[in-house]
Amino acid sequence: SLEEDEEGQPLSAYNFSIALYRLGLQRYEEIMEIPGHSPIPKALFWARKALEDDSFPLRDNVTLILSAMENEVKNHCANCRKEAGCSSLKRCVRCLGAWYCGKECQVQHWKAGHKFDCIKS
Repeated sequence: SLEEDEEGQPLSAYNFSIALYRLGLQRYEEIMEIPGHSPIPKALFWARKALEDDSFPLRDNVTLILSAMENEVKNHCANCRKEAGCSSLKRCVRCLGAWYCGKECQVQHWKAGHKFDCIKS
């Protein structure tokens, strides 16, 4: 398991984040934010885990991938898909992997299935 493999943990976390992301792309025809089936929160979680080791040689790669994943989803509301425009979106404080235009959208998205995708960061 990832917890038992201390030396390989950053690499395992990095590889797992990429695998989750690619699986989501393939499985759902590049629609990454289906409530209850989104790989984004878990992929972001594992990419952040890889960054916890300051000596991990692929830190730059992880940072680029993390930024690319976040940029893909942070410009619109995860529930109503409304573009952010000049207004700022609120981030899910638990997983840091979903953005919302307001509390109402956040609650709707949670009930629609985000509760299954959300992983505490």
